[in-house]
Amino acid sequence: MKTLLWKTVALAGAVLSAQAALSQGVLIVTSPADGAFVGSTTTISFRIDNGVREVTVRAEITAQVGGGATAIETRVTPDSNGDASGSLTWNPSDAFDEGLYDIHVTATEQGNVYNDVDLTVTLDRKKPELTDHTPQNNSFVNGIVTITAEIEELNLDSWRVTVNNQDIPFNTGNTPTISVTWDTSNIEDDGEQEIKFIIKDLAQNQQEITVSVFLDRQSPTVTVLTPRTDQQIPPLSTLGVAFDVADAAHNSVSISGILVEIRLLDGTLVKRVSRLRYGQVNDTTSRWMGRVRLRLPEGVSNFKLVITVVDKAGNPTVIQEVPLQYSRGRGRGR
Repeated sequence: MKTLLWKTVALAGAVLSAQAALSQGVLIVTSPADGAFVGSTTTISFRIDNGVREVTVRAEITAQVGGGATAIETRVTPDSNGDASGSLTWNPSDAFDEGLYDIHVTATEQGNVYNDVDLTVTLDRKKPELTDHTPQNNSFVNGIVTITAEIEELNLDSWRVTVNNQDIPFNTGNTPTISVTWDTSNIEDDGEQEIKFIIKDLAQNQQEITVSVFLDRQSPTVTVLTPRTDQQIPPLSTLGVAFDVADAAHNSVSISGILVEIRLLDGTLVKRVSRLRYGQVNDTTSRWMGRVRLRLPEGVSNFKLVITVVDKAGNPTVIQEVPLQYSRGRGRGR
């Protein structure tokens, strides 16, 4: 009788030990955190403690609104210490609307029992948008440049601005408005420079926008082709004007940056010269051509052609003045 009782107690102890062993496995989801934002590629990382054999880890993902659902799983084998780690990758298609999703993660292993893990995440697949940035692409800059932009993103995490892939002072933030100053004096050579906007949202969707600008610290030069200095101009004649503008590039001086005028010697404005054409001569030079019909006040015999040029980067040329004579004694021109 005592022997039978001892065997019964031993058997009960073995059952309890086996049941205890069944409850030793631990499933820990290390990322994403509960309440996190996730993007187009979401990695569900996990760790297994007290495992014995191959463990199947499964994640069931269900939309709180709209009914979208999927399940993914993988297998890991614990080491001699019973530890294992792994990950599941969720690449939601367009069929999954953005919004809240419940993730239920389970681990199963023959002869072992694990806890479940539940978390809720927000799916955000859309990259941040950048609008209204300055300077514009292919623009010309000089001096202290203010770099600005507006970001369209409800779940903004951070932004960063670089020049030629290098950081500049105070170039990071997390506000919807970007405003950074760039001192171009730190750039050794004029020419093309690259401004890059890097924006991330909370789901780590990243948008990169690159803007190419031309650093131009060179003032344009003007070469007057016609009229010649002290040329005599008959009254009421039509004066033709032509000059070349040379700068960093043939398109670095716009039409609006050129002012051509007839003035008296004391600076009084008589008339602006009308432009006929403005076009490229070579890679760095453009030619301006225009004309004006002259009519000066009585008693005036000397006047001047005044040419003012400012390039797109704000560099002014030395003002060109061509002295001219009004030849009243030669009769009226046609």
